[in-house]
Amino acid sequence: MPALADEVFRIGAEDDWYPFTAYRDGQVQGMSVDIVRAAFAASDTRIELLPYPYSRCIELTRTGQLAGCFNTSPDARIAAEYRLPAEALFSDDILLWANKDQAKPIDDLQQLAGRQIAVTIGYEYGTAFDTLQGVQRVPVRRDYNGFLMLQHGRVEFTAAYRGTARALFQEHPELAGQFVPVATLHQPRLYLSFSRYHAQAETLLERFDHGMRAIKANGRYQQILAQWQHQQAAD
Repeated sequence: MPALADEVFRIGAEDDWYPFTAYRDGQVQGMSVDIVRAAFAASDTRIELLPYPYSRCIELTRTGQLAGCFNTSPDARIAAEYRLPAEALFSDDILLWANKDQAKPIDDLQQLAGRQIAVTIGYEYGTAFDTLQGVQRVPVRRDYNGFLMLQHGRVEFTAAYRGTARALFQEHPELAGQFVPVATLHQPRLYLSFSRYHAQAETLLERFDHGMRAIKANGRYQQILAQWQHQQAAD
């Protein structure tokens, strides 16, 4: 694809969701960061990644101040308010975690009625959970805070992706071995969501999809996944 002159497009990146996307050591980094950069590079499109808390990132995108934001797990509201590309960034399981000593499998989400569950502000956890009535959702700034609340008995469960939980347990040994998943809430595909009000968003979406197809065809996408899986195993 031809390059878009010298313009640099601003894309929002979640700032605290390692190993997928985080602002660390003065830079935005993570698996989905590498994927987004590779996809736009493959379509000769210059971007600048700006770190924000997810709730702020997605709101700036909704209003057109940013061209896009990642990582998003689409539901009906997201699909209505944002432009979604054909190509997903990756997929992962959203799990419901409990303290190991008190864990009992949750076979039906209705069993969660009246229970306290830590959820990260602005995150989507799948329609089945997000529309569940009678649950006491306790909002937290980041997944780490949810596990701390669970550790100290302030909630009965916390919801978190498998990949981010694994990274937290490695980074914070005091959390390791204390929690187990008791249910799978959702198995979403995660996306770079584009604004419906940014002048270049539609063009950027097309260039992103073009780049994603290119890096999947030439093996770069699979290489990025393998690199991060190897890194997490080594850590």
